[in-house]
Amino acid sequence: MTAGDPFSVMLNAVMLRQPLTGIGHYAQRLGMGLEKHPGIDRVLYFERFSWSATRPRMVRRAPLGEKIKDQARRIALAADLYHGLRRACFRLAGARAGAALYHEPNYLLMPFDGPSVATIHDLSYLHYPQFHPQERIRRMDKGMPRTLRRADHLITISEFVRAEVIELLGVPAEKITAIPLGADESFRARSREECAPVVSRHGLDGVKYLLTVGTLEPRKNLAGLIDAYGRLPVKTQGEHPLVIVGMKGWLSDALERQIEPLERLGRVRRLGYVSSEDLPFVYAAAHAFAFPSFYEGFGLPPLEAMACGVPVMISNRSSLPEVAGDVALQVDPEDVEAMTRGLERLLSDSAFRARAAQAGPRRAAGFTWERCVDRTVGVYRRMLAGVSPTRRLPC
Repeated sequence: MTAGDPFSVMLNAVMLRQPLTGIGHYAQRLGMGLEKHPGIDRVLYFERFSWSATRPRMVRRAPLGEKIKDQARRIALAADLYHGLRRACFRLAGARAGAALYHEPNYLLMPFDGPSVATIHDLSYLHYPQFHPQERIRRMDKGMPRTLRRADHLITISEFVRAEVIELLGVPAEKITAIPLGADESFRARSREECAPVVSRHGLDGVKYLLTVGTLEPRKNLAGLIDAYGRLPVKTQGEHPLVIVGMKGWLSDALERQIEPLERLGRVRRLGYVSSEDLPFVYAAAHAFAFPSFYEGFGLPPLEAMACGVPVMISNRSSLPEVAGDVALQVDPEDVEAMTRGLERLLSDSAFRARAAQAGPRRAAGFTWERCVDRTVGVYRRMLAGVSPTRRLPC
């Protein structure tokens, strides 16, 4: 292959079979962009135990099957056997596929005899191990050192995470590139009339709701948000119910108990997982959006809300100020009273809301998936230009 020639890429795409959350959206949009990119002649997707030239689609599994799979993950030996089998299959599939480069969009590299790139989304497993299932922490502790040794290059999704990887993991700065994510074109300002069919289907027709989007897990600080929301005047809660979009995650039993009383009163409404077709309309019809997460590697939901012209409140930590700039209200996620004051302003300060509705889409326009894919292909090219075709490293 000469410089400038199109080349093939292998992506680990097992997460595309599941309901799409942050990493799944990233893998999907990366795959879609690479398929259309003039510098890429073929995208190969590894799923389960083999590769395919067709991008995987989400498969809805029976609840019983998911429960059994979740229980099996908690058994260390069973998890090790499963991941060991997948690694062996990946090595075999990679040899057969003939891809020029392998990109792992979900942290931990599989074995591959050639140039490899991994995307590190955040280091929450180091900062907040108590917010993750124990099996995930064990896998990260075991797999991250191996990935750092094996990777030809690392991609992070914000400058914040890049700086953390350099400082906490000791990775040379020249080995890491920060490439921000993008907001899909479907996230844009819309009239309530345009949104009406979708929001009516979700029981929100005519409701001026406060929206939050994210998996129900401790790091998102939904408990703090609900606590702060519960301190708003009852009249405000009645006018602006809190709508929670996102599937149930982990370590969420206490959160469920906290939500139930407000849910019975109609002040909190849970929509669960919302399809990618409906989600832009649910965003665009919201009165406001709140995302006081303790820690994020990027913060795609606030970006999507800004793209829709919805006023946003974020926490003043991690990557979120980098993404939102001065467009969003920023609050301390550990200060419940500050969050309550922020929510009051977010919902009722007409001057701020008007500015945010104008500034949000302008800010979001600087983050596109096309730019993300272009810069990612640029990393690929640099790695292919600098790696001998006979190079082999242990994995």
